[in-house]
Amino acid sequence: MEIVYNGVRENVPDTTAISDLLDEANEKDTGLIVEVNNRFIFPGDYGKTFLSEGDRVEFINPDFGG
Repeated sequence: MEIVYNGVRENVPDTTAISDLLDEANEKDTGLIVEVNNRFIFPGDYGKTFLSEGDRVEFINPDFGG
């Protein structure tokens, strides 16, 4: 299925969860913000949030510097 991931169209398997994308991206930032279709996803829900055709996924790495 096709999704939009950080602004780029990507083909992913039909059973892809947010946790799968995190693993594939080797994302380890504990402050990461994840949105699907402009909706915040809680970290505890990454493994149970499965994507659908056309979903827009954003991984946001906030800069907490000062």
